[in-house]
Amino acid sequence: MRSLCIVAWLMAFLPGIGSSAPVGMYKTVDSLDRLARAYYGINADSAFLCGRRALELAEKAGYRKGEAESWRMLGNTYEMVGDYLNMLTCYQHSLDIAEQIDNTTLIAKVKVNFALFYKQQEEYDKAHQLIEQVQRLYQRSGDSVQEAYVANNLADIALRQGQYDQALQYAQRALQVARRMMDAPTIATFNNDVGRILTAKGDYTGALSHLLESLAYYQGRKERLGTTATKSLVSQVYLQLKNYPRALQYANEALQEARAIRRKPEIQESARVLAHIYEAKGDYRNALHFFKLYKDYSDSLFNDQSRKEILSRAAQYDYEKQAMRLREAQAMKDAGYERELRKAALQIAVTVGALIVLSLIAFILMRSRAVNRRMNQLLREKNEKIEEQKEALEQQAVQLLLNNQQKDKLFSIVAHDLRGPLNSLKGLMDFLKEKKLSEQEIGAMMNELRRNVDYSSELVGNLLYWASSQLNGMVVKPVLLELNEVVPEVLALFAHQAREKGVLLRMEMAPLLVGFADKDMVQLVIRNLVSNAIKFCRSGGIVTVNGCRKAAEIELVVADTGVGMREDALEKIRRRESFTSYGTAKEKGTGLGILLCHDFAEANKGRFFVESEWGRGSHCYFTIPAAPSSSSMSV
Repeated sequence: MRSLCIVAWLMAFLPGIGSSAPVGMYKTVDSLDRLARAYYGINADSAFLCGRRALELAEKAGYRKGEAESWRMLGNTYEMVGDYLNMLTCYQHSLDIAEQIDNTTLIAKVKVNFALFYKQQEEYDKAHQLIEQVQRLYQRSGDSVQEAYVANNLADIALRQGQYDQALQYAQRALQVARRMMDAPTIATFNNDVGRILTAKGDYTGALSHLLESLAYYQGRKERLGTTATKSLVSQVYLQLKNYPRALQYANEALQEARAIRRKPEIQESARVLAHIYEAKGDYRNALHFFKLYKDYSDSLFNDQSRKEILSRAAQYDYEKQAMRLREAQAMKDAGYERELRKAALQIAVTVGALIVLSLIAFILMRSRAVNRRMNQLLREKNEKIEEQKEALEQQAVQLLLNNQQKDKLFSIVAHDLRGPLNSLKGLMDFLKEKKLSEQEIGAMMNELRRNVDYSSELVGNLLYWASSQLNGMVVKPVLLELNEVVPEVLALFAHQAREKGVLLRMEMAPLLVGFADKDMVQLVIRNLVSNAIKFCRSGGIVTVNGCRKAAEIELVVADTGVGMREDALEKIRRRESFTSYGTAKEKGTGLGILLCHDFAEANKGRFFVESEWGRGSHCYFTIPAAPSSSSMSV
């Protein structure tokens, strides 16, 4: 009661000190947090009162560091009274704020608090993982005192796991640092830990030396929690030495102190030691009494249901933190994707502008040719050579017109097919801007947009190859080609697409198939054929790539169990006419793939042809020259 009165007076006085400025309010919050820390292990009510008032003032002043520390002090106080669910909630609030303001020291302290909790729950791997994270934080800051605390925690984990020698090494290292820094409270804490380890190793004389030094410090400072814990440890040593009077004295004093400060873990531990002492003395009645007390407090602290609930709360927090990180990563990916879309839109705009400029130039050139034609007609009688040149130009113009008609048709198809995905993207962006779509509708539109983008990517790739062959001529660079390596590489590109559609990809290749052809062209042909085969297969279909040597050729066959082709489609392929069709999942073809397969096969001195029956799948054949036998052996 006296402590509460003092705290109430201080709380009434302290806010007035800092009311004149935010800095003064910050100091008030820090002072209250220090008071809460001072009352830890002494008076839980006073600690709660200070911590809650500090939190209230910190939130009012917008003092984020003070909020984090106040939540941590409240968590410590809940741990003091054995309320682990509220303890976890307070620690989680503290860690969230510490991470938001990037305060390394606070992050490390809260993670140590979490590690202590996991040690109590015997989740040693999780505790060790957290302590290692803290160790990395302190190593970067060069804080030797905090590194000593890390070593102390590692010692406790090793002790709980029965690794006594390793535990003693960690604990003695921590104690040496504390003695070097002349930090009396830390020395007392670490002396207790060394004493516990020596007791476990059977060195009772050494254990008493450390524990009695610690006890003298706590009693001199009137620190009740430290006194209680140390007396319990001393009683355990005297029990092992069979000095039962001393053991009973210290154990009873520890139990009385623990009850006075309402410290459940220490009550539980003191009752356990007293039960063992009375059992060793043969006083089974008292042994049973204290064992029952120990059991009651054990059940109240960590029964199966409460332990599950506590661990569930911790796991839920870890899950929420991970989900938040994933959402942040996805937001970054979405932003990158939007940048790529804007870049693509700019490229398309530039391309359209270039086409407009080229069209104007072509129009001007056509006008110029018309003028030249009229001039040639006027000069025909005077200059026979000019007449011959005019006729040659007319023939070239006719051929150019035919080629332009074919290209105009192709460009109209390409422009139409590119416009669709772009319009879809523009519509989606308009809806997103106006926030008219639900998450389910956005997901559905994103899937559709992804299919459109995949199709556009394939179309642009084929268009670039076709344009290169038209502008620069067909440049073939044949090399020795190990098809047993090329085909699996191509199939790997379509593994995800096939898996999503439920199509099985297979390869049945004869061994040591070495061809002599342009690698890029061969890869493009196989890609186009495998892509088409997947498009026209239903779920459960099979796409097989066969390869074998026939005389001086290597024949590759891409076979599928899809819907097949009608005769009119086969006739267009034979005439090399560009046409588009839709797959079983509404995937649209580019119209260029089959043309490129024809051209690249013939450019590599091979053949290309298709066999198909409607409703029974297709077989697409592609041949290239085989490498000479000696070359095959060298490969």
